[in-house]
Amino acid sequence: MRTFKLDSIVVITACILFLGVSVVHALTVSIEPNKAQREIGGKIRVHIYANDADSLISMGVKVTFDPTVLEVVEASKYEDLDNGWLMDADGSASTTDDQHNDPAVEIDNSTGTVIMIGGHLKGTSTVGLSGKVLLGWIVFQAKANGNSDIQVDLGKYHPEHPAKTFDNFVKRDGTVDEPTNVPGNLGVICVMEGACKGDTNGNGTVGFDDYAKFNAAWNSSFGDPNYDPACDVDGDGSIFYSDFAAFNSDWGKVCPACP
Repeated sequence: MRTFKLDSIVVITACILFLGVSVVHALTVSIEPNKAQREIGGKIRVHIYANDADSLISMGVKVTFDPTVLEVVEASKYEDLDNGWLMDADGSASTTDDQHNDPAVEIDNSTGTVIMIGGHLKGTSTVGLSGKVLLGWIVFQAKANGNSDIQVDLGKYHPEHPAKTFDNFVKRDGTVDEPTNVPGNLGVICVMEGACKGDTNGNGTVGFDDYAKFNAAWNSSFGDPNYDPACDVDGDGSIFYSDFAAFNSDWGKVCPACP
C-alpha cells in the first residue's frame, strides 16, 4: 500500500484551490436582453455590462448591428458619479464644474456602430468599479424584417497597428483586464410580422416564467434596483401599463421562429 504524507496532501489541495480561483475570475461583457423579437417600428432597450469586474477605472466597447434591420434612437454611457462613467477631479458631487463625461458616445446608423468609452475617476477617493458593472445602454428601433446580431468588440484599436488594442479596460492599479469574450456575437434581435414581444426570458414562449419576471419589475424605472430591460417592451426606461398591454397581448403565445 502506498502512503502519503499529510503535508503533501495539504500542498496539493492548496494548489487545486488556487488554480480554481484563478480560473473563475475573467472579465466578460454581456447584454440584456440577449434575445428579443419586435415588429417594424418596435423599440428595444439593450443594456451592456462588464461582469466580474475588479476595480475598473476605464472601459471601451464598440457595438455593431445590422443597419438594414435596426437603427439607434438613443445611446448613452451610464453617467453616474458613484457607479458609472463620470470623471470628477475632486470626487465631490457638490462641485460640478470639474465633472466630465468625455468622450461622447459615437453613433453611426449608416455603418451600424456605437462606440462607448468612459472613465471612472473621483480624485483621491477613486477605488474603481467591481462586480457586475453597467457600461451603458442602446435603444434600437426596428426598421425592416430580418435578424441582427449584436456584436461587441473593444472600443478602440491602435490606428497604426490594427492588431493592437489600446488599453480599454484598466484597473485601479494600472493593470489591463480586457474582456475574454470579445469580439463576439452576444445577442440577436429578430424583426418580423407577428413577433413575440412578451417573451422576456427568450425561451420561445410567453407564460408564467415571463409573468414572474414582469411582475418583479412592475412599476419600476431605470435606476430602480428591480428595473429589468427585458420587461421594458417599449424601451422608454420604465415598466408600466403600455409594457403590460404588449405583454398581455402575447400571453400564451408560442413565438414564431426567426428566419
